[in-house]
Amino acid sequence: MVRIYILTFLLLLANFAIGQTVDSTETKMIIYFDETPAFNGDIIDFIQSKIIYPESAINDSKQGVVYVSFCIDTAGETKNHEVIRGIREDLNFEALRVSKLIRFEKPALQRGKPVEVKFTVPIKFNLRYIKNERRK
Repeated sequence: MVRIYILTFLLLLANFAIGQTVDSTETKMIIYFDETPAFNGDIIDFIQSKIIYPESAINDSKQGVVYVSFCIDTAGETKNHEVIRGIREDLNFEALRVSKLIRFEKPALQRGKPVEVKFTVPIKFNLRYIKNERRK
């Protein structure tokens, strides 16, 4: 019974923690890593502070969540940004612009060595926050 729980936990963990390591001879998929990438501060607060809501989206009252995926390399830099699920072109471009500003303090570690991992962040566009900022 315990084995079933452990196996289920490992399979669920594999869905959340997938990465890659580059070796000179082959590429390996990392399912589990010892240390997650470290971001200095709260990544959601950082993203929200950098968003410039497109005027066309404000005029059309468009809001929602754009999911952006990227890789965190062995130096903590982000690359290969792509929109996984978007809203519309102007909001998608803004989400990509903001995601390219993200830098991690430390990369993910596997057995003490930095590894490349894939990461997905939700970038929320909410008109309520824009209206509150304009009143101030």
